[in-house]
Amino acid sequence: MQFKVKEEGANVHVSLEGQLNFAANEDFRGLLTQLAGWKNKKIIFEMSGLSHIDSVGLGLLYIAGEDMAEAGSSIMLTHPRDNVFRMLELTEAHKTFEIKR
Repeated sequence: MQFKVKEEGANVHVSLEGQLNFAANEDFRGLLTQLAGWKNKKIIFEMSGLSHIDSVGLGLLYIAGEDMAEAGSSIMLTHPRDNVFRMLELTEAHKTFEIKR
């Protein structure tokens, strides 16, 4: 997994590419460390570049949600591909995250 981070006013845009799975664990935790510096922001995860997400990847998103909430920030997931959206739908992630197709 690769990512790019860009701050725009009250939002922080994070473009994710590749696969969000066990192999991405270390990279994603590095991303969380970077995001910890921003307080009271909306963190927007752009997911159109993600080709796959599994249960570990979903767990990482939930960890991110908890970490960002502690910093007064919220998370939005945007533009997931169909297969990624199906996984989010099956796991009822919409109950935790704002998701924009």
